[in-house]
Formats: sequence, structure tokens, C-alpha cells
Amino acid sequence: MKKKICGVLAAVCMLLSGCAIPQTGVDSLLAPPLLNEEQNEIYSALVRETGDNIKLLYPQKGENRSAFLVINLDEEVTSEAVAFYQSTSLNVTSAIHMAVLDKIDGRWQSVNDISLEGTQVEDISVIRAEGNPLLAVGLSYSSDNTSLLKVYSFNGSTMDELGSESYQTKIISDLDGDDQDDILLVTAPSQDNTSFAKLLSFQSGRFWEKSRVFLNPEIVRYSNIISGYLVNGQKAIYLDGYRGSTSMTTEILGYETDGENGHLVNYTYNPESPTSYPVDRALGAVCSDLNGDSVIEVPGLTLLPGYTEEVAGAFYLTDWYHFLNGGFEKVKSSYVNAAQGYMLDFPEEWIGTVSVRKTTRGNETLFYEYQEGENPVKSELLYIQMAKRSDWDAGNFPGYEMIDSSGGGQIVYLAKIPAGANAALLMNMSEVKKNFNRYY
Repeated sequence: MKKKICGVLAAVCMLLSGCAIPQTGVDSLLAPPLLNEEQNEIYSALVRETGDNIKLLYPQKGENRSAFLVINLDEEVTSEAVAFYQSTSLNVTSAIHMAVLDKIDGRWQSVNDISLEGTQVEDISVIRAEGNPLLAVGLSYSSDNTSLLKVYSFNGSTMDELGSESYQTKIISDLDGDDQDDILLVTAPSQDNTSFAKLLSFQSGRFWEKSRVFLNPEIVRYSNIISGYLVNGQKAIYLDGYRGSTSMTTEILGYETDGENGHLVNYTYNPESPTSYPVDRALGAVCSDLNGDSVIEVPGLTLLPGYTEEVAGAFYLTDWYHFLNGGFEKVKSSYVNAAQGYMLDFPEEWIGTVSVRKTTRGNETLFYEYQEGENPVKSELLYIQMAKRSDWDAGNFPGYEMIDSSGGGQIVYLAKIPAGANAALLMNMSEVKKNFNRYY
């Protein structure tokens, strides 16, 4: 089964896909989701308490993107529902509200409603800690790069705040191996341009700082954080960040123990001997678990034949690496189209020989053998088209074959191998299907 990469990649900078010509993304082809029966019941209960002048708030990131989170937060058999909303009344401030609803005598009822800071709900996470699960709410501000984390426990009737911390980015993961979730927070740079990551662990009803480590001061902002493993099986945190305004890199953090003591380590940054890596790259690509084995692949970008950095909308090949023994080892190379949600692994014979361009047909990409000169297309090798299933079913793409689908089947990915392709570089259709993977 093809691995679906995290949805956060849908917002990746267009340099990753090389989209110089405006293209329709996956989201624009999908029909909006509808509330299911249970969600409609929760919404009706919320409206009974607040009135109908509200708008639901959807988390911008993370696994929980629904307007409602249904989860058992206490020791009762039934679950609770957590909803975030803002008032749309003209005479009321647009503060974020978090409402907790419980099912009492078979009917959803609001039992607690609190006002939160911030202008947007960034994400909602469930923390495995002592006793009942905790709720971690990330809040962001439209005019600031700093976010705010608030952690709550539910006592059966109200949400109790256990902690509040500002951060630039964060992740919740069991990094120290004690079978409880930790919080890794990355701070914003201080006045002396230093920033650090700190590990918070839950014990005796509160979070406390277990360890911290300094981060690369050249990174001005982190765009992606993901938890996974190194090739040797060690748990690690991967941080993609911007080095100024024109380049990116990846930092890798881990947790090491020495006897009974443990501490955070930064495997890729040493202030005494700064090192350049092949994953120092142009803007766009971020770390991913490409095959579902939890070992994270780290990207580096290489210009495809015929393009230079000075060309607006240049196309890149993404080289994927594993971190091992203090260095990066290449795994494979792929063309990644983040806007359309797919990637195509390049055979070795394609690397340095095959390039990519958009065609005049919307959402279509041509892979071709490159030659220098006014006509760079020496031999057409492959077309990949993203389309609505309804258009495919209507027979609008003769000569194409469906190789995959997404969006609950609403979107199809089609491929065509043109006649006259160079046999030495040709991928047959079964090889195309094998090398093709959806991003989300």
C-alpha cells in the first residue's frame, strides 16, 4: 500500500514542485466535508448554549483537524466532545472559546466553556500521561511568529489548566522512552540570537523541564517538525528550518542516557565546528517518512537539467537521505509535486538526464530526455495528469491509464507513455505505478 505523507506537506513552498505556471491543487478539486450525525448533534447542543451566532474553528495543523474532538477525558464510560468556536455577534469580542460537552441521559450538553488567548487554533493534541489523557492546545497569533501552548486536564466538570508555555514550534512524543508523552518546545531566538529546544516531562500533576539543548543560530524560523527514528533504531526529532530567506536545512535531535541521567543532544549542530550537509538546500522540501517504517528521510534539492537558480520557478529533483554515524547517506531521488500531492521516484538512468516541465494542459507534467539548445525536449518519456474522477469517467483522457487516486476517490492520477520514447530511458506502466506515490 502506498504511503500517505503527512498533510502538512500540502502547504509546502512551490519551489518543491517547481510550479512556475499556476496549477490547481488537490484541495480545489475536493468537495468540502460534511458534518456527520454525531457532529451535528454536538453542534446543535453547542448552539443551544451559545446561540447560532458562532463559527466553528478548525485546527490548522496536526492529526486532529475536525471541528470536534470526541474523546474520553475522565474516568466515566462515555466520551466528551471538545469544540472550538468564535462568536460572530457584532457586540461580542472574537475571542477563541473552548467548549466541553458531555452526553448526559443520551443528550449532548455543554458542561464547561472557557475563553482562550490567541487568534487561531493551531493544533489539538492528546497527551498520554499519568492517569487520564491530557489535552494540549496550540494557539497562534496573526501578528506574531510565536505560539502559545496550554495543557488541560478534565476533572469531570471543568478544564483545569496545568501549564502555559510560549514556543516557535513543538512536538509531543515519548522521546526518553518512559512510555509517557513528553513535550519538546523550540523557543524563539533571544536578543543574543540564541535559541534552544527543551524537553518537558509530566510528573506528579505538572510538567517540568527535563533537559535543553542549543540550536543552530543561523536558523531564523522552523517550518516543520516530525518525530521518528534514525537508521539504528534510535528515536529522534527532525526540525526543518529556514537559514535566512533563501535556504533551508534540517537539524536532528535525540535523547541519550548515561546511567540514570539523560539529556537532549543535537546531532547536526556543533557550535565549535559548524558543518555543511547535503541537506542544506533551496526552499521547499521537508522531512518525511516515505515508506512507513518510521525512519525519517531528509531531503536535499538538486536542479533538474536545463534549470538554474536564477530562473524563476526552476524545477528540482529531491534527493532523500538517512542520517547515520554523523553524516547523511543518500537513499533515492524523486520528483515531488507537493501542489498535486504526489512524487515519482527517478530510476538511476534518469538522474542528470531527464527533466520536467508543465504542459499547456492544466495539472499535467511532462518528463522528458533533456538536450541543450532551443528545443530541450529530446524525447518525451512520460505524462502524469491529475484530474477529477468525473472527467476521467467521461472519457476525457484517451490514451491515459489510471495509476492511483486520492480524496476518497474524487481525484485520479493518470499516466501516458508517448510513442517514440527512448527505449533506454523508458519506464513501462508497471514501473511507473511502482515508482509513483501519493504525498497525502
